Amino acid sequence: MEEANKTPLEKEKAELNALIRKGVSFEVKDTEVVTEKRFFGLIRKRRLVEVTRKFTIEEPTLSTLDRLSAEWIELTIDETALKSDDAMVKARTMAHEHSIRCARIVAIAVLGVDRLKCSIKGGFPHWVEDTEKLNKLTELFARQIKPSRLHQFAVLVNSMSNMGDFMNSIRLMSTIDRTTTPIRIEENKKV
Repeated sequence: MEEANKTPLEKEKAELNALIRKGVSFEVKDTEVVTEKRFFGLIRKRRLVEVTRKFTIEEPTLSTLDRLSAEWIELTIDETALKSDDAMVKARTMAHEHSIRCARIVAIAVLGVDRLKCSIKGGFPHWVEDTEKLNKLTELFARQIKPSRLHQFAVLVNSMSNMGDFMNSIRLMSTIDRTTTPIRIEENKKV
């Protein structure tokens, strides 16, 4: 009965929260090279085997959200180029660039903090992005996921980032909206 009394916005928020808590799993088919050793390892035979890999997109951490934002900023469409004489060429070029970027966005979301590796520099831990791991997963998604599904995953990552709640939290914590904000004397003086 309680579910029927909720407004559509409350229902949508409840669904989003359930999605964020559980995450979303999906499978991608891939091909792996398996090497069989024969005659005491002197002869090797390689064959292709189809494997299904399972991935999960979960709510991103702040470092992952920051990395995702860096990719989202690069998603730009030049409207004037699309209205030019060679619009189809420009559209295909943009489609290629942005499909790879969308695959990278999904890869970053899937890896989460696992996209980072720790190294020791000057006796202190230093976190750097594991570009090899990220590039392999990006290539897999670009090669195996269809554009419509890739678009769905990119939109899903955007939803799971919970950007609205995060930005509202930041807005509430900003110095402008705090009740204890000091009143500056310089602002009250008229020149």
